[in-house]
Amino acid sequence: MKRLALYLMRLVVYFLALFAFHRAIFLIDGRKYFDGSTTKEVLYGFVSAFKLDMSTVGYFVLPTLLLMLFAVFSNKAIFNTIIRYLHLFITLIYSGLSVSEILLYREWQAKIGYDSLRHFANVSEVIKTPSISMALFFVTLTGASFLLFRWIYKKWIAEDLRFAERKRSWKFFLVTVGIYLALSGMFFVILRGGINRFPIGLSAGYYSNKSVLNDAATNVFWNSVYSMLNSSEFDLLQPFLDYKPKGADFFTSYRPEKDSFPSILTTRHPNIVFFILESWSADVCLTQGRDSLIAPFFNELIRQGLYFSNCYASGHVSDQGVPASLGALPVVPSFSILMGKQQVGELPCITDELKKDKYFTGFLYGGQLDYGNIRGYIYKKGIDEVADVQHFPANTPRTALGIPDLPLYLDLLKRLDRASQPFFYCGYNISTHSPYDVPVNYKLNIGGVNAPFINTIHYGDSSLSVFFKEARNKPWFQNTLFVFVADHSHESQIIRVKEDKDRYKIPMLLYGPALKPEYSGQIIDRIVSQLDLTGLLLSQLGHEFQSRYPFTRNPLQYNSRPIAFYNYPGGSGIVTPQHFLTKNIHDKDIRNSMQQDTLQVRLNNEIEKYLNKASLYLKGL
Repeated sequence: MKRLALYLMRLVVYFLALFAFHRAIFLIDGRKYFDGSTTKEVLYGFVSAFKLDMSTVGYFVLPTLLLMLFAVFSNKAIFNTIIRYLHLFITLIYSGLSVSEILLYREWQAKIGYDSLRHFANVSEVIKTPSISMALFFVTLTGASFLLFRWIYKKWIAEDLRFAERKRSWKFFLVTVGIYLALSGMFFVILRGGINRFPIGLSAGYYSNKSVLNDAATNVFWNSVYSMLNSSEFDLLQPFLDYKPKGADFFTSYRPEKDSFPSILTTRHPNIVFFILESWSADVCLTQGRDSLIAPFFNELIRQGLYFSNCYASGHVSDQGVPASLGALPVVPSFSILMGKQQVGELPCITDELKKDKYFTGFLYGGQLDYGNIRGYIYKKGIDEVADVQHFPANTPRTALGIPDLPLYLDLLKRLDRASQPFFYCGYNISTHSPYDVPVNYKLNIGGVNAPFINTIHYGDSSLSVFFKEARNKPWFQNTLFVFVADHSHESQIIRVKEDKDRYKIPMLLYGPALKPEYSGQIIDRIVSQLDLTGLLLSQLGHEFQSRYPFTRNPLQYNSRPIAFYNYPGGSGIVTPQHFLTKNIHDKDIRNSMQQDTLQVRLNNEIEKYLNKASLYLKGL
């Protein structure tokens, strides 16, 4: 089987060389888009691309192994021919896609994907769009690339895979099947991106705050297939687009006219440390009885900060909660804008506005940013410094999903020390995510079946305590605002059904020396949404926000309407001071707090207005 091993090694190298060749051409053609980048940064893209490239190789080699097995068993030359033509066909398709992407990038600065390939539904449009020079460029470069790699393939790869008749015995066949099964398993792992909990994601190659370098590091074939397979994500919006709610426009009541609001900050441009708390429910921040033992330090921060005690998460998973917290992107049931949107860099984010004020921006995550394409959203926003579990030294303590909260927050301190001021730095923890394997054995005996989750909250709370003990001695502390918000809620020590409004209540807190003393220790019990955090911060920093962030409001505005919407798989809810109502989008079931049919109809209509406007907005981004 030495011959087989050498053949597969050569085949893998062949495909990697094909990918690298076209990546180099892409970079040469698009060099104007990364002026100022160092040679080291540009060349590192070839290293960063390795994961997706190998995953793509896995897709190409698995059918090859199946055909090779047929070739061995039948000993027919026809299978050798099929394999060769398959590889040459892949070479031609890949070359064509790569050259097409170069041309597309000149026009859209976008990779080949669903947004572009869907135009092939109108063949005449595709034929008429390119100029003669573009067509010649495509044909010439694709043809030259194919001929070059066809020559390489015939010289170094093509091989007769049949075996001599004397070697063909039942023992030979058993051993052969075992070897091919083992090889198939190995290449399946390669295809998946390893044995990690989550398979490899679209943004696995991202490494730079320059979009073109990240695009170059993203395999064109992998990206195209992924984009086409996920194009149906927007189909999830269609039921809401078909809604015909009655009454005035949604924004007329949801977003009132501008009114005055208090200035709560001591400075116009404070440093901002933005904590996204994984899965923290408002239930874990209760201050009475045994529940107060869960997060005692956070409760201390509440007593010294400005706390919103009736804040509701917009969604129920991280890839909904992160863009909702950072970009006021609304959520509809079962839909993720990060998974459905090819050009996630076009999505709004609060850092877009802060960069106008010369803020240094950073994002630190304890887990893998590949989850839910959060990596794509963060990197595409041009954030100055991005790091996740992969950027920590090998000797850093780890759990199943990444870096525990304590070493994560200690690393955040180091990054804040060297960040230029003013800075906006987001710290996103992972310990309070399943499987709750924190490196210490806290046992509060609170929460019943959810005790493991409660224990990790307690660990995360103690980690925050260590962080602030150190932070208060830092020179940047006196000019800093600390913002806390959960990405979404979670089942807690209080058992709630999924439709219950309190199941989606999360902590939202402002704390720090940049907060005026008269607002320290205040609790605002007005109903607000996680989406409103963007409007709250931007209004305090003097930025207009309603045109780019239509679903956020300033919750400190005196005429702000106390209303929030929450979403979960299969349903949406509305919360007002007197009532709440949930709408099951599949079976029309409604759970509510009122008896009057007219009020129920009105609130149901409000939910439909929200879902319709949110879907129109998300589809139009």
